Amino acid sequence: MNNKLKSDQHCFCCGKDNDRGLKLKFSYPEDGTAETSLIIPAYFTGWENLTHGGLISMLLDETMAHACISSKLIGVTAELTVRFKKPLPVDTEVFIKGKITDVKGRIALTSGEISDASGTVYATGKARFIISG
Repeated sequence: MNNKLKSDQHCFCCGKDNDRGLKLKFSYPEDGTAETSLIIPAYFTGWENLTHGGLISMLLDETMAHACISSKLIGVTAELTVRFKKPLPVDTEVFIKGKITDVKGRIALTSGEISDASGTVYATGKARFIISG
């Protein structure tokens, strides 16, 4: 991997050319941060109208990766930890935030959060990204 940001429009989360993808749009309020939002589609139900934990994990991972991208730190996820705080009903509009908390050599440490409009936090995450060099 090289350190140039390449556009992969087939990314499931943010690629505009992936017919089955989420087509997330990210904003970067500050260097080292990223934000996005979406209404959880009902087809991501894990159990009784609750969002599948895999989707929650993926949303946190992708947003924390975009926090790295906002600082031109290009790499891959080495470790992801998710804490599920509350069950997240499908059809809920959620807001996902990610930020870089530290950079140690080729490792970027990040944190993320998924909440709704009222501020209820459904999940938090931490990840380590190995930065290509």
